[in-house]
Amino acid sequence: MTTESVAPPARPADLGTAPRGPRAGHLSTEELTAYFDTLAEAAQRIDPGPSAPGGWENRERLRFSTWVRTAYEHPLSAAVFGHPDAGAARCAQHRQAAELGLRMDVSGTGIRPARPAPHVRAAAAVAAVWSVTALAVTQSPRPPRERVVSDAWRIAQEIIAPALLTTGPGFTRARGAW
Repeated sequence: MTTESVAPPARPADLGTAPRGPRAGHLSTEELTAYFDTLAEAAQRIDPGPSAPGGWENRERLRFSTWVRTAYEHPLSAAVFGHPDAGAARCAQHRQAAELGLRMDVSGTGIRPARPAPHVRAAAAVAAVWSVTALAVTQSPRPPRERVVSDAWRIAQEIIAPALLTTGPGFTRARGAW
């Protein structure tokens, strides 16, 4: 499926602003499903698989970054993220979170904390990425695409594996300090 299989918005003005007018309320469940399938397929195409160079973190960074870039560039994003029918979006978001949770569970990332469980971290990371993306595509003017990609990945990374972050100052606690 390509972005051409989903109809573009009725007016070019809908691209850079929050959805207004008749087009915002006329996205069918089929259009929403096709839109989210387009995003999922883009992430799947770029996925290097479990044996990716750089390990699981590089694989997930590629998947999240591709998803955000595809959503950012898609002409229906502003209308979709502002759509009042959240059922199709929620279904797509839960599916994406379940897939991430499964990849985290079987990838040998070393992330196996008792609380929260990997599927809970996955749901939170996917919801955060969706929120960052929704905010960006409904703003006028939009922030730079790569800043959105970077922000989305950083937040997802902090939620998925906060102990594995490699940038910024690191602080170690003294034994028994907490």
